[in-house]
Amino acid sequence: MRYLAFGVALVLAGCGVDPADQVETLEVQSSDFSISLISRGELRAAESTPITPPSGGRVPRTISWLAPNYSWVTKGEVVALFDVSNAELEARRTGLEIDKVDLQVMVKQRELERLLSELGNQMDLVDIEKLMADQFAINDEIAYSRFEVIDAMRNKELLDYRSVHLEGKQVNYSERQGAEVAVLSAQRATQESKFDEQRVLLDNQSVLAPHDGYFVIERNWWGQQVDAGSTVFAGNKFASIPNLDDMEAVLNVLETEAVGLAEGQKAEVVIDAFPDRPLSGEIRSISATASPIERDSPVKYFTVIVALEQADPAWITPEAQVTSEIFINHVDQTIVIPNQALYRDGEKNWVLVQNRGDFERRDVQLGVRGANRSQVLDGLKEGERIALYPPEASG
Repeated sequence: MRYLAFGVALVLAGCGVDPADQVETLEVQSSDFSISLISRGELRAAESTPITPPSGGRVPRTISWLAPNYSWVTKGEVVALFDVSNAELEARRTGLEIDKVDLQVMVKQRELERLLSELGNQMDLVDIEKLMADQFAINDEIAYSRFEVIDAMRNKELLDYRSVHLEGKQVNYSERQGAEVAVLSAQRATQESKFDEQRVLLDNQSVLAPHDGYFVIERNWWGQQVDAGSTVFAGNKFASIPNLDDMEAVLNVLETEAVGLAEGQKAEVVIDAFPDRPLSGEIRSISATASPIERDSPVKYFTVIVALEQADPAWITPEAQVTSEIFINHVDQTIVIPNQALYRDGEKNWVLVQNRGDFERRDVQLGVRGANRSQVLDGLKEGERIALYPPEASG
């Protein structure tokens, strides 16, 4: 308990030493009180047009060339090229597969034509034999023997059977060949689909700038900049063309220092390369939770977005490193004391006020609190002196 200070003060008094002379004090005065915090970050455009791989392909694409980072590009200018060597090889392979299937279909069709032609010839011969059998049919059992009549009847039945059999073979050949051709057609359709996919990649190997602006290359999760040789997926942004008319600062604020942060608070942002040109801004948003910004560090930060009031593409550019002072609170002409002079007992805050040659405890009501100083709403008056340290710490 800090009450020990009074005991020490009595001992000093008994020795003829004024306790007040042994304690460093501060005269209470009114002044403007501001709470702010300093943070680091970088600039970015509040809005930007994303640059993604060409449409039409679902496979990952490998970048072969990129426009220089922060280079000025005009609408329709090529800003990225993608490697299509694999697509060329795959298109050539699938093209050969399609030709192979077409050749197999042609062979099947010619084989069917040959078989049907042979069957047709056989059926024509059977028809001729049936016609002759009808013309020379033996119907007179008196003129011919019974065996001759039976042979003639059997011969006609055999011709009828052969005719039906050949017609059945004709149908079977056609159906079998049709099924085999259908299988080959399905294989061709599959290869055509693969060929079309590669053709899309070949026809879309470049990306054009959608409008004028600075070409800004993205960084991956590890902070590495996308470059030639990088693999990107369909729909993923690998660059952007920012709108430099609306800039903002992305700041990292330590979790332990973020007390009192709120949207709408004012901030002053200074670009490292232009320390004599401070920028005014206002907090636009604060992340809901704090998270690490380095893979190997557990230290957590809140992401604070400060909207800038100025915009000048000549020197206010994306990814410029900045230092910002965020103004948490400001009170005009109020009593402010150092936190080291404050003591706490339960729910009460108090200070040691100098009273003639001694110090007495006095409860105070606090207002705005900062990391180093706090506002006193009630309990102190201007001109009074308070102990900066307890007497036992001043000996």
